[in-house]
Amino acid sequence: MADMTFKCPECARDLTVDDKGRGLTVACPLCGKQIQIPSGDTQSSTPDVGEFAARVSARISSTVGVEKLEGFSLKEMFSEVFAKHTDEEVERYFAVGGPDTTPPIADVDTSWPKPWVFFRTFMTALIAYIGFVQAWEEFENINLIPGLIMVGSFAVPFATLLFFFEANVRRNVSLFQINKLVFLGGILSLVLSLIMFQVIAVIDLKWLGASVAGLAEEPGKLLALAVIVNNRKYPYILNGLLFGAAVGTGFAAFESAGYALYYALEGGTDSMKDVILTRGMLAPFGHIAWTSMVAAALWRVKGANRFTFSMVKDVRFLRVLIAAVVLHMLWNTNIYLPFYGKFVILGIVAWVIVLGLLQEGLKQLRAEKSLAISNTTLGEVLPENRPVA
Repeated sequence: MADMTFKCPECARDLTVDDKGRGLTVACPLCGKQIQIPSGDTQSSTPDVGEFAARVSARISSTVGVEKLEGFSLKEMFSEVFAKHTDEEVERYFAVGGPDTTPPIADVDTSWPKPWVFFRTFMTALIAYIGFVQAWEEFENINLIPGLIMVGSFAVPFATLLFFFEANVRRNVSLFQINKLVFLGGILSLVLSLIMFQVIAVIDLKWLGASVAGLAEEPGKLLALAVIVNNRKYPYILNGLLFGAAVGTGFAAFESAGYALYYALEGGTDSMKDVILTRGMLAPFGHIAWTSMVAAALWRVKGANRFTFSMVKDVRFLRVLIAAVVLHMLWNTNIYLPFYGKFVILGIVAWVIVLGLLQEGLKQLRAEKSLAISNTTLGEVLPENRPVA
């Protein structure tokens, strides 16, 4: 048997092993994680994903201009969701992003993240929402309606946002900054989107129907993000992914609250609960995913520079923005597939793009980490005052 090349399931780097290493469990020489070397002759590609799904994923990534997923496994990513964690761990998890709580790049784990806090947050919010529903059923006190609407509208979007917070493995963004983006970015994106609707009305695109929202809301959310976060402090693709998710969360939650109130006034509490449930289930596949992928694409162009409008002409950004607009427009069409099939398909496409950009963000950190480690090693070998031959 000849030497075999395979990918580390944690860091996705190519590794080569000879015959004696097949089937053994060893530490990856690059990321340090314990991995099992395949015993077969074929190179590992996308674990836990069928060949057809892998081809479709690759086609989506190629069309939009993001990296094809490598070394990715849903099972592995969510392996910590049901693991035992203490409240102290959760508290430490959120104590990041400050001058004294951002880890040095050499200490950052650049393997695929394994988020779990988001699920606990969702379960807590779900229990609170069920409590409001049951209290309403029992007492029908109108004072319960605002809480029911707010908890129901924010539960899933905020839990999804925490997924992106955990995926930002650089740990350089504080929860305070995220909360600011949710509220300020949410209201500003709504206002800018309403302005965009007025601009589009002049062009007279009524024939597009509800799909016109994709042309108004995606640029509106992007402009809000560019206004609020326009500095050099956050240069990473993963930062853009998180910031976009924060603005998308605010937009989605406020919009859902508005729809819930409308249906409560027009059709009663049963209609309100139906719209909250439906929009809650679909929240991770819509505004949050679209805005996060557009922002990540902008950040891979922007980097550590301030935002300029010339950046939007970069094809690396434009292809992703167009994809988000098209997905949003298709979302709002009258196409019907049973069991929310249209939304699931469009959501999967969006998340393939999101995960591709997440993978690019991780590689960006690996490159910076490798450089930092190399410089540290060189500094030890060649002290500052030692002459170099």
